[in-house]
Amino acid sequence: MSRTATALLASLLLMAACASQGPPGGAAVPGGPAPGTPAARNGPIISASHEDWRALVPVPFGSGLTQIQFPLKEVILFQGESRGPGGFDDQECYSKSGTAFAFRGADTEDYVLCFFHERLFQVEAALRLPREMPAETFDQWCDDWLSGLADVKRSAERCEGRDQETLVSATLAYDSELAGPLITLVIYDVPAYEAYERRPQKTTLPTQP
Repeated sequence: MSRTATALLASLLLMAACASQGPPGGAAVPGGPAPGTPAARNGPIISASHEDWRALVPVPFGSGLTQIQFPLKEVILFQGESRGPGGFDDQECYSKSGTAFAFRGADTEDYVLCFFHERLFQVEAALRLPREMPAETFDQWCDDWLSGLADVKRSAERCEGRDQETLVSATLAYDSELAGPLITLVIYDVPAYEAYERRPQKTTLPTQP
């Protein structure tokens, strides 16, 4: 092999080796997260089935608002008002804009994502059942949702369970004589609630007489 061919081959091998390595100095890969950005916690795997509760969680908990792939509109919360069981007083909630979210063969009446410190920590969905739906429907759906979960608790109008760091609860309510019963699912990230409970409390200064 000539010296020219040998030099050309060595150059090509060097270029291939450089291309196989990541960007120098830990620089961000185009389209990837910036260096030092904490990855979202592993959340429930989004289910392909629109009957499983995991289908309601669009991205892993801890993900940012910009990672939601459908249009949202802000839900106005008045001072002291919160959604879900945690009572967060500084959460930001958004509902799906446009086409309703389909779940269990019907459109959800309400579908809301809530963020704490700009990170997803809770999903809430409400599904209105037809009046002619069999009375045992809620119990059967709870069987499906709680399958494989831990810390299961059940009653006639409520069921809940835990999937690692995710708590799932469903409630049945008869809030209208004209419409069918309402099922509300709340799915939230347990570490986010624990972090909220450990937050520094604001000190209220006494008022001057």
